[in-house]
Amino acid sequence: MLASTEKIASRFNGKGIIGSETFVPKNEISGFDHAPHPILLRYDQQFVWDYFQWGLVPPDWRKKPEEIWNHTISAKLEYVSKRYAWQKVSDNRALIPATAYFEYHWNDPKGNSKTKYIIRHTSEELFGLAGLFSLWRNPEGNVLKTFAICTTEANEIMQFVHNKDTAKNYHRMPIMLNRDTEMHWLDQSVPYIDFAFPNYKPDLVAKPVMQNLPEQPKLF
Repeated sequence: MLASTEKIASRFNGKGIIGSETFVPKNEISGFDHAPHPILLRYDQQFVWDYFQWGLVPPDWRKKPEEIWNHTISAKLEYVSKRYAWQKVSDNRALIPATAYFEYHWNDPKGNSKTKYIIRHTSEELFGLAGLFSLWRNPEGNVLKTFAICTTEANEIMQFVHNKDTAKNYHRMPIMLNRDTEMHWLDQSVPYIDFAFPNYKPDLVAKPVMQNLPEQPKLF
């Protein structure tokens, strides 16, 4: 079933501006589109919904957003405190609602043949991904709100799916949160590294996407 804004609002706690008038779900959402999406963050002792664009722009960035945000779709959790793009926003945690995400399995070393996989939570129709958010102000004073999805080392399932860099022993996966740990991610007192695999183990399942499906689930 495809997630609506009403379903997102009822699934997660939070107050804010979520509404269908500005968010139009698609069958698939690409971070490179940089379209506004609802995210949940903690603000002034409350959990609040707001719309942010995918592709994080650091708050002290001095160039145009287009010069960085294609490179900040995802944040490696191990480098949040070490890399420029994430250092100033390491405490700006967000929850990104999703019904699924997609990854390609390379059937040959060069990726000439690929199989598309859909990854879902084993028991939740709608789940949260760990993310970071940023508020960037342009020279005119306008604020741009952006986010990135955090990634960690892949578990056994995602090592098989995300295999394009197997020769380098490099496998990644987004941090899919389980229901009982979603709010923990938004709690700054909980070390973010606690959510790195294998300390944290997501309940996920990955299946190949049948190419003749008439409609595919949305990312959000």
